[in-house]
Amino acid sequence: MSFKSIKSRAAALIVAVTLVGLYPVALAPMNASAKSLEQLQADSERLQKEASALNRTISEQERSLTNQQAYVNALDKKIDNTIAQINTYDARIDKLEAEISALNGEIKQKQTEISEKETSIADRFEALRARLRAISKTGNFSTLQMIMNTDSYTDYLIKSEMMKRVAKRDKKLMDDLESEIEAINTQKDKLEINKSGVSKKLSEAATLKKQANAKKSELEVDYSKRNVQLNNTKNSLNTNKQRRRATQKEIDELEAQIRQIINQNVSVGKYGGGTMYWPVPAVRNISSFYGKRWGRLHKGIDIANGSVPVYGQNIVAAHSGTVIYSNYTSVWGGGYGYHIIIDHGVDGKGRKISTLYAHCSKVFVRVGDKVVGGKTVIAKAGSTGDVTGPHLHFEVRENGVAVDPLAKGYLKVN
Repeated sequence: MSFKSIKSRAAALIVAVTLVGLYPVALAPMNASAKSLEQLQADSERLQKEASALNRTISEQERSLTNQQAYVNALDKKIDNTIAQINTYDARIDKLEAEISALNGEIKQKQTEISEKETSIADRFEALRARLRAISKTGNFSTLQMIMNTDSYTDYLIKSEMMKRVAKRDKKLMDDLESEIEAINTQKDKLEINKSGVSKKLSEAATLKKQANAKKSELEVDYSKRNVQLNNTKNSLNTNKQRRRATQKEIDELEAQIRQIINQNVSVGKYGGGTMYWPVPAVRNISSFYGKRWGRLHKGIDIANGSVPVYGQNIVAAHSGTVIYSNYTSVWGGGYGYHIIIDHGVDGKGRKISTLYAHCSKVFVRVGDKVVGGKTVIAKAGSTGDVTGPHLHFEVRENGVAVDPLAKGYLKVN
């Protein structure tokens, strides 16, 4: 064998070894310690689920935070209102106490006036009694005696009239004094009645103030508890937001690794473009489209819920190509269940085009298999992985990045 022949064979062997070495890159990162594509997909799906749960928790906590803040604000206003009521009761009590003090002064004054009147009456009555005793002792007590002691009838009349006037004056004096005392007593009774009424109002106001103070204490305790709950919710919300940011960062890093693995695959052939074959020929209905769903991006379309049950239906390759990933052992499959990734080559813009088929019940192809678009049955539709019901989750990726297969024209619904 010539040196030239040996050199050619050696070169060919080096190329072959290089190609064989490049092909498994689709299944693992460049360094041996990195995770496999399946592990990365599993981590990605797990983190996506965690992110969705965190989004739901955060949304609920934000609603709860709003409600709790509104309740705390309402309690604050209620406490202010109760304090205003207490201040009003204080003002009422002060006013009523002032009225009672004034009434007590009036009553005391009336009692002094009555006492003075009673003393005056007693003095006058004693003077009257002394005069009557004097008349009795001098014998000038009866009309006969008066006649016997007068010099003439005219003198009698004069004395008689004088006695009548004295008696009348004394009687009027007594009547006036009694009338004044009665009037003073009446005023005193009225003052006592007013005092009793004011005292009753004072007691009612004091009771209301006591109730208001008790309500204020109760509201302040509730306010304190609600503030603690509010602060706990705020702290929990901040913690969950930090967790979400950390999780999203990890998701982004894992997604970047997945794209890197897909992009490191050596694509063979050209992707000619045009519309791909519908991946489930028997079922044309789309149950969920590409886009935002449950707080995260739904990276493909879900085919299910048509007139024909999707479970067990044939899944065909959407376009000709080479299988670069096939999970047929892990039912969970990182949330994708049994799933397949097919490389379709490079399109006219230099982009690597690949498709992903998830949640299969059975997988028929293995890594390295060549498939023909619309003809090769690669799997059966199922419900493995993270699903709520049987369906095919179908993705189209450009350079590893999931795109909308309908908007991009890879699929058409007819």
